[in-house]
This record gives sequence, structure tokens and C-alpha cells, in this order.
Amino acid sequence: MLDSLLQTPEKVRQAPERLRTRGTQVVNDVRHRVHLARGDGQERLWLLRTDVLTRAEDLLARSKDVPVVSRVLPRAERLVHERLEATTRPPIRDYDDLNVKKVGQAVEGLDRVELLRVRRYEVAHKNRVTVLRAVDRELERLKQPPQAA
Repeated sequence: MLDSLLQTPEKVRQAPERLRTRGTQVVNDVRHRVHLARGDGQERLWLLRTDVLTRAEDLLARSKDVPVVSRVLPRAERLVHERLEATTRPPIRDYDDLNVKKVGQAVEGLDRVELLRVRRYEVAHKNRVTVLRAVDRELERLKQPPQAA
């Protein structure tokens, strides 16, 4: 009992620092959760946009024999194709000209949707395992809480 009473003043002196530390931890945790939720939302929107455009492209391809559609078909196909390309094109300049090492370096620091764009394009074109692993590493890194400063 006496030991407890002797330790109380020290605990009281340390309380503000413990509260500050805990407050910082809570704020960082909330920021990280918001970051993850924002990434989830952006990913869902991108996937929805990509899916809608892909389905529209497919629907237009199957509508060539419909007389009413055939009048607007070339313009509609071009518009949908351009939008799909813009939505799914990798955000890395001269992507097709880069070797695996340079693409691996270029994906560092991309956001979640940009990484998904690289992944989709890579799978559809060259399908380089090393590039896909680099994208996966970056996606995993984005899920991790920020390091304490």
C-alpha cells in the first residue's frame, strides 16, 4: 500500500506524456483507417467505371445489326473505347518502352488506383511476373500504417 502511494506522484507526473502519446496513436490510427477507406472507395469507383465501359463496349459490338444503333455506332464505339483506354492506361509515361527494372521503380509511390491500372494493363499485354510482384508490393505497402516519426 505504501509503495502504491509513493508511486502515485510519479504516475501523475507521467500522465500528460502518456495521454499525449496515446492521443497521437489514436489520431494516427484514425488517419490510417480513413486512408484505407478512401483507397477502397477509389478502387470501387474505378472498378465500376471500368466494368461499365467494358460492358458498353461489348454491348455496342453486339448491336451492329440494330438499324437505329448503326447510325450512332461508330461515334459511340470510339467514345467508349477512348474512355476505357483513358481509364485503364498506366499512369507511367512511355510505359511500353520501359524494361522491368524501370517499371518496378516507376510504380513506387503510385496510389492504389494507379497501381490497379498498371496491373490490368500489364496482365493484358506483357504479363511480366516481376512487374506484377512490384505492383503487389506497392499495394501491400499502401495497406500498412505509416511508420512512427
